[in-house]
Amino acid sequence: MVKRSASDMEKRRVSLQERLDAGKTQAERNRMGQFATPTGLASDILRYAKKLLNDNTKLRFIDPAIGTGSFYSALLEVFSSSRVDAAVGYEIDDHYGIPAARLWEGTSLDVRLGDFTKTVAPPEPQRFNLLICNPPYVRHHHIGNGEKTRLRAHTQSACGVKISGLAGLYCYFLGLSHAWMASGGLAGWLIPREFMDVNYG
Repeated sequence: MVKRSASDMEKRRVSLQERLDAGKTQAERNRMGQFATPTGLASDILRYAKKLLNDNTKLRFIDPAIGTGSFYSALLEVFSSSRVDAAVGYEIDDHYGIPAARLWEGTSLDVRLGDFTKTVAPPEPQRFNLLICNPPYVRHHHIGNGEKTRLRAHTQSACGVKISGLAGLYCYFLGLSHAWMASGGLAGWLIPREFMDVNYG
């Protein structure tokens, strides 16, 4: 297998992202809250994370809404591969998840196809010290009542916070991820600025 540079892999990822986005309507992507992270922004976030982490820390990375892997790609650009002890990404949509798994085959990334909100957090030794994510932006009225009840209960169990019924799906991702984080871990989220203005924020 030919080992590709981080920049070459990012070019391939961006091309893949464009093809996959073109295969869906804007309405379909909006309904699932799928908004891709630009390359430059992903790199900026990972560079900032690097400033906050100890230089010797072995990284256990997770992205609960991986898409095609923009943050994992930025991780490989910013950190040496020898520092990445584990990397996991969840993707609910096979349209993105299956091609992403193919793209990153042969790397440290374990792409798991499935709904992160329905998974069970690992025991402490397998938890993650670096979480970077652009969670799905789905407004509360697009979340069914039964699903909202499940999410609220699961989130309260995971982090002790009772999420408002008016919160968007991204808020549940923040709360649920708490149980996946190692003590002293770092989490970075790309979320809408409305979070600072609304009552549930």
